[in-house]
Amino acid sequence: MMDQTLDFSWWEAVRQRDDQQLFNQLYLRHWELLYAIAWNRTKDEDVAKDIVQEVFISFWERRKSIVIRTTVKQYLTGVLKNRLIDYFQSEQVKKRVLDRASQQMDTIIQQADASWSHREVEDVLEDELQKMPENMRNSFLLRLENLSTPDIAKRLNLAEQTVSNLHTEAGKRLRKKLLHRLRGITVPILITFLQVVNNLLINK
Repeated sequence: MMDQTLDFSWWEAVRQRDDQQLFNQLYLRHWELLYAIAWNRTKDEDVAKDIVQEVFISFWERRKSIVIRTTVKQYLTGVLKNRLIDYFQSEQVKKRVLDRASQQMDTIIQQADASWSHREVEDVLEDELQKMPENMRNSFLLRLENLSTPDIAKRLNLAEQTVSNLHTEAGKRLRKKLLHRLRGITVPILITFLQVVNNLLINK
């Protein structure tokens, strides 16, 4: 109970006076627990660290508007669980997108050029998705799940015009990178692959 009271008094100082030293104390007090939860779910040290870091960055940036009705610990673990849900949803969407693209390409590859494998197609798409900035990648993946622009904007806390711009830029980047990465394969496969990418970019 004493720790919870101390946490809350520190949080009030952070919220009202932008006290970064006390925010650092809250970070040190709760980082290890949040990391353990994140690692237990993801089994990936780097991913777990990144997600916990995002939780605390958001905690600091939104300090003026956050209202904690329980305890600081419960609030932070709640935010972490939501971030983990978003992470796994994003990973599942990405897997479905890669599977869909690979399925469309599979027959063409087998018939036209055996040197280009199913795995290589997936590698190209996954690599380019990972290189996108976070908001662009998340917006792009949600679009591929047939979410509308307003829904994506609400989910990512972005303006609708920003989401539209991200979709346009994602399409340009993906086509450009794919043209560069796939320039060594035969023309029929290259054309077909770009058609597949174009289909993925259409929100049906």
